[in-house]
Amino acid sequence: MVLFSLCKLASFDLPPLTMTLGRHLGRIRHKFLPTDEERDTDHLASAADLDELEFRIRELDRSKRQKRGPFHHF
Repeated sequence: MVLFSLCKLASFDLPPLTMTLGRHLGRIRHKFLPTDEERDTDHLASAADLDELEFRIRELDRSKRQKRGPFHHF
């Protein structure tokens, strides 16, 4: 009980763990799981010529794919 009280007193100057942990997890998620817009932009940027770019644009417009949620798998 005394140890718990001392730890609690020592942690008053520290930011809450949930805020710090949330920011770090957000950065990690963004690094490894880019947004749909970033994936689409990368897909369009990798087109070799104008015909392929037009095909990819039509493909993205036509597709009815499901948007990713916050923890969508690869």
